[in-house]
Amino acid sequence: MKSQHARLVALTLLAGVSYACRPDDQPTRSVDTRAGERARADMPAELVAHLDSGNAAYRSRAYERARDEYHAALAIDSSAIAAWFGVFMAERALGNEGAAEEALRHARDLAPGASLIHGEREGS
Repeated sequence: MKSQHARLVALTLLAGVSYACRPDDQPTRSVDTRAGERARADMPAELVAHLDSGNAAYRSRAYERARDEYHAALAIDSSAIAAWFGVFMAERALGNEGAAEEALRHARDLAPGASLIHGEREGS
């Protein structure tokens, strides 16, 4: 359960970084930055480095490089939800909808209750 929570926090942080530059971005107080720091501390340093490099590449619109970094993270931990979500974002930005949906499916399978990757539920 602790590792599931750490993965969800990492995913939330990745999504926040990925969307940080959107003009319609809304501030949120729902992300506990200390929990994110603890989750990162529990991850292997090489995994964090690839996620960070992927995030930086994505922000600079180097989507192929971002995708490669997220795949390198997955080579370290194939259950890294943040990496699967990163692959989804990069593939989507590259116009590879099939690959994007496959990556999103992996992320959803690993985090079945995460509203961030499942979207809003009907009636909520």
